[in-house]
Amino acid sequence: MSLYQTLYYMSVTGGMAGLFAWALQAVVAAIVTGDGAAWLPDFAAACVLGLLIGSLTVTFSERLSSSRVGVRTVAAGGAIGLAAGVASGFGMAWITHVLAAQPLLARLLSWILTGGLIGLALGLRWVKANRMRVAHACVGGLIGGAMGGALFHALGSRVPDLTQAIGFVLIGLGICFGVTLAPILLRDGLLRFVSSGDARAQAKLGRAGKEWEIQQGDSCLVGSEAVDLQKTRFAVGLQVFIPDAAIAPRHAVLFGQDGRFFVARHGDINNQAGLARYVLRVRGKTVTTSQELRDGDDILIGRTAVKFIARTGGAQ
Repeated sequence: MSLYQTLYYMSVTGGMAGLFAWALQAVVAAIVTGDGAAWLPDFAAACVLGLLIGSLTVTFSERLSSSRVGVRTVAAGGAIGLAAGVASGFGMAWITHVLAAQPLLARLLSWILTGGLIGLALGLRWVKANRMRVAHACVGGLIGGAMGGALFHALGSRVPDLTQAIGFVLIGLGICFGVTLAPILLRDGLLRFVSSGDARAQAKLGRAGKEWEIQQGDSCLVGSEAVDLQKTRFAVGLQVFIPDAAIAPRHAVLFGQDGRFFVARHGDINNQAGLARYVLRVRGKTVTTSQELRDGDDILIGRTAVKFIARTGGAQ
């Protein structure tokens, strides 16, 4: 799957989460009566929005990078998203109380807070890989919340039910859109799948036109080890997963440093036995320790060929 296909499907995932959150809010609003509990529908919606975005986006990410989805990782994502939803729900209740005389402003600020907190929680998954990715997720959530609140302000008095539904969809979409779009816009390079002599890798990656974005400061593990074979954790590093039998579980590391990119053998195969068994070549030459990458370089990993592309035409 290309980066832009990933962006599309992640946005759809966020939009669906927003739609479910709106449906729950409508149900709670129909049940709850009295001004004293007027905050409960939004509180419930914020909790469900966090839970669904946290679990669904992790599920989607895991499915793209491995053959199986780590149940504990998905549960952790849902729990962290739920915690962010609960926190934002309390924040929404406080804002609504303080700004009772300004309901439109209260709604706008409440949704911005909700989107920002859920986006921040979602971004924590990548804190080990690159802290800037956490900021990207938070900003995406803030923008999504602002979009939903602005829609309420513009059209809420005319068709409140419809705009409320669309507003929640925009919040979910904005959070996931921000998480996915920022690395695409800010990437300094990417790996593009070319072909593989392993039928599994060719079927999984070739049909989708798989690409992996890379930023300065990132450190990407390249290997055949799926997530279910690792210690399952919510916060993970970046992984280029290639289901090629000729690739070691931890085969290589690709990293950006001082405006340049390098690929190096992983320590697990940086020995005589590893050199003899596991192929790692750049421009047709075997990499024994590490090798700087140039724009357009062909890389052979096991039986799988990938191409490195620098955003600016890169290192020469």
